Amino acid sequence: MNKYEIVDNKIDTIRKQQLSILNNVVAICNKHGLTYFLDGGTLAGAIIYGGFGKYDDDIDISMPREDFEKFLAVCQDELLPNNYLEYYTTTADFSLTFAKVKNRLVNYPEKYRPNHALSHVFIDIFPLDGIRKDGGIKTSIIIFLNDIMKKMIFMRNSTKKKTGIKTVYMYLLRLIKTEYLFKIYYFLFARESNSAYFTNHGGRRKERKNQVLKREYYFPVKKMLFMGSYYNVPFFPERAITTCNKQYINRYIEKKTFSHIDIERL
Repeated sequence: MNKYEIVDNKIDTIRKQQLSILNNVVAICNKHGLTYFLDGGTLAGAIIYGGFGKYDDDIDISMPREDFEKFLAVCQDELLPNNYLEYYTTTADFSLTFAKVKNRLVNYPEKYRPNHALSHVFIDIFPLDGIRKDGGIKTSIIIFLNDIMKKMIFMRNSTKKKTGIKTVYMYLLRLIKTEYLFKIYYFLFARESNSAYFTNHGGRRKERKNQVLKREYYFPVKKMLFMGSYYNVPFFPERAITTCNKQYINRYIEKKTFSHIDIERL
């Protein structure tokens, strides 16, 4: 078996475990009447391939904030024995503003981490926060402040390699407890309910940096095939991932590398 076949087999093992995690999360959502959607690259893969694209190395789902918080409250008692939640409420010095559900049986070496730092295979769960208006100065200010808060939390706690001024900034931020940063984050960005618009703050990056979506793009929920099973997707799935950048689908198709996994350390 050559090197490429070995990598393909390991990626296949990771994807099977990610699907197992997804199915565990979906079962919990269905039991408690919680809404979720395939999102990001996972949604693009469902639209184009009915499953993973060649260089997909994670699974993304999103939930309206209210459902996200309810999921956090119930999931730890209902996740399968080797699955576990990572969020700031469960994990010291958590660096992200969305949650992960991981499986401790399968290692997942992430890019740009120290060689000794091994994570576990995961899926990402993003909260969809209400936002009052699509466009305008108020929306721009909210997005700008949110980006600052996300960077503060990430810089304080991330294990990614840092040098120079970033290291100094990290130590200064560590004078503030993570829970206090999240309290500010929730106060500023997680209180808007029944808005006509959603934004996925945790997933707003690169071409989706300024993405604000109409709630009507998501409801009513419909089903789409992904790797042989049907999962929830937005009612207008293409709009949910191309509103900010019409080339998102093309870029996804043309992707030539894995986003997160360090294949040299598989």
